[in-house]
Amino acid sequence: MRIARSRVSRTAALAAAAGVLSWTAVGVLHPEPARAHDSVIAAIPEDGGTVEEFPQEIVLTFSGIPKDTFNTLAVSDSDSGEVLFSQEPNLDGQEVSVTVPEDVNPGPGEYTVGFQITSSDGHATRGKTTFSVAGAQPAEEGAEGASQSETEQNENSSVLSGPLAWIVGALGVLAMAAVVVVAVARNRHFPDKE
Repeated sequence: MRIARSRVSRTAALAAAAGVLSWTAVGVLHPEPARAHDSVIAAIPEDGGTVEEFPQEIVLTFSGIPKDTFNTLAVSDSDSGEVLFSQEPNLDGQEVSVTVPEDVNPGPGEYTVGFQITSSDGHATRGKTTFSVAGAQPAEEGAEGASQSETEQNENSSVLSGPLAWIVGALGVLAMAAVVVVAVARNRHFPDKE
């Protein structure tokens, strides 16, 4: 009887290990997005939008109320990566804003608003929005179209990874169930002698 119990225990341990591995694979291949961190729900200038002249103020509205610690907002030239200015933003509820320094007026082009805030849940959150100032050269518009195509391809590849992750997870669960069924059937057909 001890031998049968040790085989069942060993089989159960193997089945549990297979289950843990399959759920780990699902987690690695299909990670859930962080839902607790605040995200940008509106921006002035609008994310991806075009304005006639460089703005005098930049405002980001978040899904929660950021904490008043370690917040930074920086604006950079998207093409060169040059940081035009960086400031600690003003907080007003869900809005984070900065006044653009008077000496900053780079003209037509593509710009990135990078931010790091402390979310309402206490975690640091980084991200960016983009905007362009009208009058950019056509070559830049072509680069923007290529960038959008890359973004669409990245979105499509992440959509494809979701079903693949579920298939891998389901196969892991089926493998675990098969191990348990075989172990139980084997113990019933070939009982150990004491």
